[in-house]
Amino acid sequence: MKKIGIAIAAFALILSSASAYNPPELSENLWNLSSTRNLTGMNSVAGVGSLGCAPDSIVLNPALTAQAQRVSLNLGYTALVTYDPSDDYGNAIQAGILIPFKMFNFSGLTNFVSQPWLKNSWNMKAGLSKEITPKLSVGANADLGFAWGAGADWAVGAGLGFVYDFGKLGFMPDFSVGASILNLGKYYKNDVPGAKWSESATNWPSLATLKAGVNAVFYKNDTIEISSALDLSAPSFQNLIVDFTPKFAVKEMLYFTVPLSVNCYEMAEAHNKGFSAGIGAFFKFNFNVKNNQYLERNGWSESEMIASAAYKNLDASVHAVTANLDVNLGMKDKTPPVIKVWPDDEEDDDEE
Repeated sequence: MKKIGIAIAAFALILSSASAYNPPELSENLWNLSSTRNLTGMNSVAGVGSLGCAPDSIVLNPALTAQAQRVSLNLGYTALVTYDPSDDYGNAIQAGILIPFKMFNFSGLTNFVSQPWLKNSWNMKAGLSKEITPKLSVGANADLGFAWGAGADWAVGAGLGFVYDFGKLGFMPDFSVGASILNLGKYYKNDVPGAKWSESATNWPSLATLKAGVNAVFYKNDTIEISSALDLSAPSFQNLIVDFTPKFAVKEMLYFTVPLSVNCYEMAEAHNKGFSAGIGAFFKFNFNVKNNQYLERNGWSESEMIASAAYKNLDASVHAVTANLDVNLGMKDKTPPVIKVWPDDEEDDDEE
């Protein structure tokens, strides 16, 4: 453990001395922009809460999808609005799929981001996750991206993560911790016109972004659930981003989040930037599809859908309005299988 700590410290020192941290505005949110879960804190580095995971959960931690038991599809769109007349309108679109296998779970996600503050980019992410024990999950992902506008560019990289679920801890019905290290590779160059940085500034999203967090349920019964998440991000070990998210659920049908974020670097540079807040709403319901042999054969005639919408101000002038749709094919098993090793006593009496 001592050697690992020394290696991490040396790596952080190399990163901090290699370049001045000053990435483009909003670039740390590149993958979050098109996701209601990630933009509003429903997904935490340490857990996904009672709503369950989705393909875009790998954005924060590739281990989050390890407990998925159903095929899941995702589609999302975000409108990026600014009050500054000199800036243009922005968009972000994403699509994803999550497929559980016997040995591991696979997640794939792609998003397209077009906005005046960054280059236009098409980004892809694929990950594998696995439950090592009922409490410990691990995962890894690979990234690939292409950007254009202000010069073409490309990105390739990887990420690793884990989640440990303590279950009931003290007065809390559920408590989990998690960590991930993302953006290990080559990412986009810093040549967007008008950006305020030096030529030696870091590329984006920031290299070696370390994330750590906790997710805790404080109260839960058949009607309501109250929980919260706290995530810390250290892009290139040169900044600290704090995300705190209270979460509320009603009847496992309606879910609300109130995300609060503080970007310490941006706040130190300009007082009107660095703090952002928003709100997210999620509605989960079941639906049936009749007379479809393919769905019936796969047990998907009755499935689950999650419709969500969110708003978050990303800085003093940029606002994100997001809508996502998740489809979980099939229904969760509510009762475990019963395996009889020997007949009941009553059955023995009947046989006699």
